[in-house]
Order: sequence, then C-alpha cells, then structure tokens
Amino acid sequence: MEQNNQQFDNQYYQPNQPQQPQPQYQPPQPQYQPPVYQQPVYDPTREVMSVGSYVLMFILLSIPVVNVICWIVWLVSPDTNKNKKNYVIANIIIYAISVGVLILAGIVMAALGISLAEIGGAALY
Repeated sequence: MEQNNQQFDNQYYQPNQPQQPQPQYQPPQPQYQPPVYQQPVYDPTREVMSVGSYVLMFILLSIPVVNVICWIVWLVSPDTNKNKKNYVIANIIIYAISVGVLILAGIVMAALGISLAEIGGAALY
C-alpha cells in the first residue's frame, strides 16, 4: 500500500516550481521611418536687394509721376521683391502722413487768419 501511495504521489504531485510570468499583450510597434525633410523652395522674391537696385529704385521714385506708377506696379506684382514691396508700403505711409500734416497746418493757418503771402513780409493784393 505504501508503494501505491508513493506511486500516487509521484504521479499527481508536482513539486512547487516557480511560475513563469505570462507574456503581456503588446500592441505591434510601427516600423521606424526616418523623418522626411523637404528641401527649401527657391523664392526669388526673398533675395537680398543689391545696392544698385536700391539706387535705381530711389531714382525712379524721385520722378513725380513715375513714382506713383512704380508704387502701383510694385505693389500689385506678385514677383516684386519683398524688400522693395515693404519699402514702397513704408514710403506711401510717410507720404500720406506728410500730406495729412500739411492739410492740417493749412486748416489751422486759415482758421487763425494767417496768409502765406503775409508770412513772407510783403502782402500780395
């Protein structure tokens, strides 16, 4: 009978073995892809203007009627250099401010009864 018990124990009894951890579910990892770098697009409107182009621009803008035509052409054209376009915008703002100040000064002088002809020293009647 003892032999039967030993056989029974050996047959069904397993010694305590360390249990192996069950693998956890891990979602599939995406494949590594290196970042895609785009080459910068060449934009001729962002080039630095040369000194000669600035001089030519100043000469054109000093001619009375041509300056207004150049303002309109450079502001409307999509191929105009950004530096030139910003300069024209600043030029128009300064021009508008100076015309506004001159008109305001004329109104103030007219309200005070001051004539530009009297300022010169001789009244022109």
